[in-house]
Amino acid sequence: MAAAILPRPGTRNGPCVGECQHVDCRQTRQEAAQVCAFCGTEIGYGVRYYRGDRNQLVHAACFEDAVEREMKARRQ
Repeated sequence: MAAAILPRPGTRNGPCVGECQHVDCRQTRQEAAQVCAFCGTEIGYGVRYYRGDRNQLVHAACFEDAVEREMKARRQ
């Protein structure tokens, strides 16, 4: 599974800085505003994330920490 990153507004591949009618910009803003299934904060821009089950977004760091904790628990 590869992590993705939403580019920041105003950057080369990011959404427009201001409101616009571009479908891609709207979709990027909607994804950035989604709440991480693990920590409950917005996914945001410039942060690695994964698309999980049922199309939920999770911060890569949150997911990777959860996997590491689970692996440690299994070893004990």
